Amino acid sequence: MKNPICISTGFLYRLTNDRNEIINKTREFSPDGIELSFAHPQYLFDFIIDKENLKYLKSLQFISIHSPWKEISYGNNQTCKDILEVIEKLYKQVGAENVVFHVEKIEDINILKEYDFIASIENKDWRYDSVNTVEQIEAILNKNKSLKFTFDFAHALTVSPNDIPKYITKLKDRLIAIHLSMLNKQLKDHWFLHKYDSKQMRNLLNCLKDINVPIVLECVASDWSEVPLIKKEIEYIKSI
Repeated sequence: MKNPICISTGFLYRLTNDRNEIINKTREFSPDGIELSFAHPQYLFDFIIDKENLKYLKSLQFISIHSPWKEISYGNNQTCKDILEVIEKLYKQVGAENVVFHVEKIEDINILKEYDFIASIENKDWRYDSVNTVEQIEAILNKNKSLKFTFDFAHALTVSPNDIPKYITKLKDRLIAIHLSMLNKQLKDHWFLHKYDSKQMRNLLNCLKDINVPIVLECVASDWSEVPLIKKEIEYIKSI
């Protein structure tokens, strides 16, 4: 694949909650971009990027922000407004191009239109049967023309591998980024795709190679010994 390869800060979320430390560690693997991921609102409120990391992020091809998805509902409430104000400020500060939202956390999509950033939604995994099919995501996008789409490969895998080419074919014009990792009903967290290499997996990944959007690796290291696996993951994706 020739797509820009980016890494989510969620890669090291089990090992540290210091995002400046995560950016420094992620930098060692020379990604084309980084996604700043914040599970809880407080993580976002507490984040102050240091000057060196700010300079580094601005030098990358692609920066995105994954908005909080725990203890939050995006609608007409003060916590939501506080979060979106901080996201907007961070978005402009780092030169981001995409803010990803968990669609099941959005009560009123119109609230997103009040802020100056590009917003996208992602398809969900097998546990969320109201927002995890091509048709369901397509219907939401058709009703909200300003929204973009971040395709989550791992989530689609858990619903039906057959959906993967359908997402690309039907929604490629709305696609802004691709989240890439391995997930199934047995795994407790997103993991490394290269550990599941097969002809079928390569065929599925081949569906993505002609779509010129950034790929964000969402694999998660469970301990420090797994951190070097991200290098193999990048090599694997580039080999497709």
